[in-house]
Amino acid sequence: MKRFSLIVAALTLSVAAPVAAQTWSSNAPVIGPVNQPEGMLMHPYPASANFCPSGLQPVTMGGVICCGNPNTGEVYYNAGGSRKRSSYSMSCPPGSKGCS
Repeated sequence: MKRFSLIVAALTLSVAAPVAAQTWSSNAPVIGPVNQPEGMLMHPYPASANFCPSGLQPVTMGGVICCGNPNTGEVYYNAGGSRKRSSYSMSCPPGSKGCS
C-alpha cells in the first residue's frame, strides 16, 4: 500500500508541475505601449541596417541611439564643429632648446 501511495504522489506531482508552471507564466503582467517622453527630440539616425522591431526605426535621443519613431525630420549630428589649425613654422634649428 505504501508503494502505491508513493506512485500516486509521483504521478500527481508530474502532472501538477506543468499545470502550475503554465498558470504562473500566464500571470505575467501585460505591458502596454511604451510612453513617449514629452519634450524630447527624436532625430532619425541614418543607419545602413535597421535592427529595430517592425514599425520602429533607429533614432537618436539625447545622444543615445535607440529604436522609436522620430518626431523631427532633420538628422542631427553633434560633431562638435571643425577646428582650424594654424600653420606655423618652427623658428628653432634642430637640436636647440627653449625656442618659441
